[in-house]
This record gives sequence, C-alpha cells and structure tokens, in this order.
Amino acid sequence: MGNNLNILDNIKAQYPRWNSTRKRIADRILSDPTRCSFLSIREFANLANTTDVTVINFCKGLGYSSYSELRKELQSYVLEWANPSDRMRMIAKSQESAEGLYKTIYDSQRMGVDEAFRLNSVDKILQADDMIRNASRIFIASHNASRLATNYLSYRFSTFGLEMTSLDLAEEHQSMSRLTIQRGNNPLLISVASPPYGKTTIAVTKLAKDIGFKIISFSDDPSCPLYGLSDIAFICPNLQKFEGLTNSYVPYFALFDALAFFYYFGHEKEEKESEVKHLKSAYSEILNDL
Repeated sequence: MGNNLNILDNIKAQYPRWNSTRKRIADRILSDPTRCSFLSIREFANLANTTDVTVINFCKGLGYSSYSELRKELQSYVLEWANPSDRMRMIAKSQESAEGLYKTIYDSQRMGVDEAFRLNSVDKILQADDMIRNASRIFIASHNASRLATNYLSYRFSTFGLEMTSLDLAEEHQSMSRLTIQRGNNPLLISVASPPYGKTTIAVTKLAKDIGFKIISFSDDPSCPLYGLSDIAFICPNLQKFEGLTNSYVPYFALFDALAFFYYFGHEKEEKESEVKHLKSAYSEILNDL
C-alpha cells in the first residue's frame, strides 16, 4: 500500500465513491473486522452476499493484489487495535467445541516449541551464552505483553545471581540515558518483541546498536525490525492455527530456559546438545500432561 492510512480508514476514505455492491462488502469489514480477518475468500463472499471474483476486484480497488493480502493487512490491524478479549472470543467462536479449542491451542503451542528449537540452533544458543557471560552489564527492552516474557527471563537468571536490568520504556529519555553511559564497557541489550512491535523497543535497540552494544533479540518473525539490528536473533513462532491474532510466549519461555540451563551448567557443546533434547522432551511431557 502506498499511503499511511490503516485498512479501515482506507475503506472509509473510498466508501462514498463506491457502488452498492462494494459498499456492502465494505460494510461487512467495517462492522466486524475481527471476524472477517478469519474468513476464507469463499466464506467472506457468502457473508457479503457476493462472488469470489467481486471480492477480488474489491481488494484490487483498495490496492491489494489478492484477498490474502487484504486479509493479512486486516489481521495486522486487528492485532494492533482490537481488544484482546474480542480477539479471544473470535478465536473461541471459530472452534466447534471447547474440546476442539483446547486441542487447537495444545497443538499450536506444541508446534511453536518444536519450531523454536528447530529454527534456533545449539550454536546460536552457545553464542548467546558467551555474550551473556562476557557482558559487563545486561539490559532488557520490551513493551506491553512482551514484558511477561522478559520478567520471566530476568527472574530465571536472577536465581543464578546474574542481574538483568529491565528498562522502563515509558520513560524513554531515562532509558536512553542509562544506555549511553554504558558506552565502551562491553554492555549487552536483550530485546524482546511480539506483534504489534513496540516503536520504543525498536528505537532503544537501534540506539544501543549505534553506540556499541551487543544485541540479542527474540521475536516471532524475521520481518520484525529487531532482526536486522541484532548480533543474534532468535525466532519464537506464533500460534499458526490462529492466523497470528494472538501471541504465544511458550516458545520464548522454552528458549529462555535453554539459555538458563547453558549458563548454569556450562557444559561443552555435545553435552549442551543433549540438554536441548532433554529440555524439548520436558516441554513435550508438560504439554502432554495438560
């Protein structure tokens, strides 16, 4: 898209110029964007009482190449602006039963943990372990719900006597001042972001990178701005079966546990590979017991 309007504002801006069919399609999106972000093109066309081809033409009129591209943009909007409880209700409604919802959550969480260990090698964990050991001071940057994950990370390492200082990103200038006084002392910043990515988290990470910090990041996808700023970037996949409309922190916790184990035990690589397998097995057993 070539403008700065979000998808709903874009629809509203063009709405007066449309015929009755396009207005009917637009009304469906505007009245319930959360629901529409879950629908296949056939389901959406039926809801709007029109055809797949008409929906595709509507998407192209908005500047999207396909319905899939429009739906992805709609999902991004919903994730950023919709009330979390509304998103969770929509997720629940998408399942036929409570048992079905439970199984979908279980399968997605397990898939996320498996993917986290598949995408992030032992060598990457070893490199992060070395950076943590050699850092003169460690700061953590995160925002909103991501702080749930970083609070666990900080607590996990505090049990080993290692202090990680969480930056208060609500006090942006204070956070940046705390970083700048660490220049030249081999400091480390661990940044964590899940959608929607916090602008302050990204800005603080960029500043830290510019003044010589080593950066370790955890995010859901390589498209996250943190990825290109990091010396080591871990990928923690989201709940794929929910179209990205809600975040999972189980993969984050699993990788934090792996880092904590390595830091505490200090084994050689072969032994650490065995620890990763053991940790993955342990998470699988926990999920099996749920």
